[in-house]
Amino acid sequence: MINLPNNCYCSDFNVFPKNWKSKNAKTTVNWYIKYRFYDSKYQQPKQVMVKGMNQFKTLSERQEATSNALSLELDKLLNQGFNPFVKSNKFIACSQGIGPETNILDALQAVYKKIQVSERTLKDIKHVLRSVEKAILLLGLMNYPISQVTRKTIKLILENASGSADNFNKNRSYLMILFSELCEMELVETNPVRDIKKRKTIKHLRNVLSDEERVLVNNYLQANYPSFHSFLHIFFHSGARITELLKVKKSDVDITRQRYRVIIQKGREYREVWKVIKNIALPFWVKILDQAKSNDYLFSIGLEPGEAQIQSYQITKRWYRLVKKKLNIEADFYSLKHLNLDETANLLDINDASAMATHNSTTITARYYAIGEKQRQNERLKQVENKFA
Repeated sequence: MINLPNNCYCSDFNVFPKNWKSKNAKTTVNWYIKYRFYDSKYQQPKQVMVKGMNQFKTLSERQEATSNALSLELDKLLNQGFNPFVKSNKFIACSQGIGPETNILDALQAVYKKIQVSERTLKDIKHVLRSVEKAILLLGLMNYPISQVTRKTIKLILENASGSADNFNKNRSYLMILFSELCEMELVETNPVRDIKKRKTIKHLRNVLSDEERVLVNNYLQANYPSFHSFLHIFFHSGARITELLKVKKSDVDITRQRYRVIIQKGREYREVWKVIKNIALPFWVKILDQAKSNDYLFSIGLEPGEAQIQSYQITKRWYRLVKKKLNIEADFYSLKHLNLDETANLLDINDASAMATHNSTTITARYYAIGEKQRQNERLKQVENKFA
């Protein structure tokens, strides 16, 4: 038995499999730590199970993670006043549930619950935190106080949590959001992520539909999935994000003025704007508005009007299942936005394309969406006949 503070004690720790330290230990079975916790206030002990090491696939990594977990669990019990019955910790102090001595992972997870970002960004950050947790466990930093985190600490975590340069940069950007919040709460003096340089990456060209593929997709969806066909045309001509369209209700549409209202969420910025409905897309809007009740989302279950708001991943899943697999199409659904903005820039100019996408500058539109803008610019430059003499 191990004597603990507050008249508590616990049994010795048992690790499964028992031969976890051996080179013959198998990583194909679930590993865990188990012990019993006794508190004089309760008649029966509480069995505690510690997991987390199973996410490591190599034997050496899993053994190291298990060893770290044993040390961390014992430290929680002996030095942090951890009580599994009440799941409390003497370091949990401030009103937000975290203080300067809170460990890195607990602080990041607490901040994650209170940040105000778009739903998509929130899901991405949740995914990043899983990789960060794995890295923290591997590095033995579970008890490292958030107030002592440095740039070197974060760089180590990023390097262990990232499999590629693109992944490193993505994880960096999301950790930047979390640490900005921690800065405002004065739990860290400066944002240690800000001074970490981005990794160099290759910018790949966006794969878009060919003219032949556009005809194929249009005819196939029109004949077999008319609601998806309508949504495709509305999205293609909108310049909006998928998430923005899925939040549009009938009450948000001013069909007389050919416009609809959306809230633009980029980082911490929330802007309500009116976006234009093009003449060519007007029949699709009129049709779906006629089917909708006053407070319906226009694109609910089945991409038809209804009371429930659906998630953006349902669109990409539909595209993958109904188009990419069945028609052998490589371009993803979001490439339709790139295609439309590029054609708008060609037919009008880059300023109009940027306005359609509600971008803050034409730089974003030209760099990431109007894929043919650079070529068009070069062609225009070729035609400049400014004679020297």
